[in-house]
This record gives sequence, structure tokens and C-alpha cells, in this order.
Amino acid sequence: MIYRSTSEDETVTLGEQFAKEELHVGDVVALRGELGAGKTKFTKGIARAFGIHENEVASPTFALLNEYPIQFHDNSAGHLYHLDCYRFERDDELLELGVEDYLYPRHAITIIEWPERIEKYLPAERLEVTIEHVADTKRTITIHRLTA
Repeated sequence: MIYRSTSEDETVTLGEQFAKEELHVGDVVALRGELGAGKTKFTKGIARAFGIHENEVASPTFALLNEYPIQFHDNSAGHLYHLDCYRFERDDELLELGVEDYLYPRHAITIIEWPERIEKYLPAERLEVTIEHVADTKRTITIHRLTA
């Protein structure tokens, strides 16, 4: 699927739509794009789909991981994990921090910014979202599901 966004608000809305239509318990989302592409805005939309206010969602660049309790569409409880791998200098830093469990969530959904930093640890089955900065406020958002 390919979407076009012409504003930050539209990117948030597309993230919300994506979550409502495509995300299920146990999904991992590899969110790719250059600095400032809109990865966190898209994540804010995903969070909004699960009842989390946009203002509560921040890039976990320094915390590395943000965790939000959520209720899934079937009303079961779980978590939304938002992992940012930008500061990783080596892919095995993920293991040193003990966050590999977030790559195979059971009662959660995991969103990973900068997944290329931990590429070899990514699950084969995941959603790939690429946000390309086309112009000032214009973005192209490409989404596809990888299956094993």
C-alpha cells in the first residue's frame, strides 16, 4: 500500500488508520525513514487508534523504549512498545539491553524506529513502513507485510 501525506496531521491520521485496519496483537512494525521523515508522527497516530493521546507519545531516542498500556480492538489488555534504535552503534547492543523480547511480543504490538540498526534480529514476519520525505510537508508512506 502506498499513501501520500501533505501534512503532519495527515501523517498522524494515516498512522491511526493503519493501526485500525492492519495491526493485530503480536505485530512488529519496522518504521523506516530519515531524520524528520515523520516516524514519530506516524507512531502518534498508531497510539491514538488505541486510545493514547498524541501528547503522551514521544520519540524514545534517549529512553530507547517507551511502553504504553493499551486495549486491543477485541477489548483485551496489552501494551504498545515504541523502540528507537537510532543510538545503537552495534546491533548486539539490543541484546545487552535485554529488549529482544520486544521483537516477539505476545500481548503487545512493537514499533521500531531505525530498525536497520538491528536488522539481523528483526522477526521475519513483520510490517515494513517506509516514510519518504518528498517535499516540505509531503511524505510518501509505503506499507507492506512480510511473511515467513
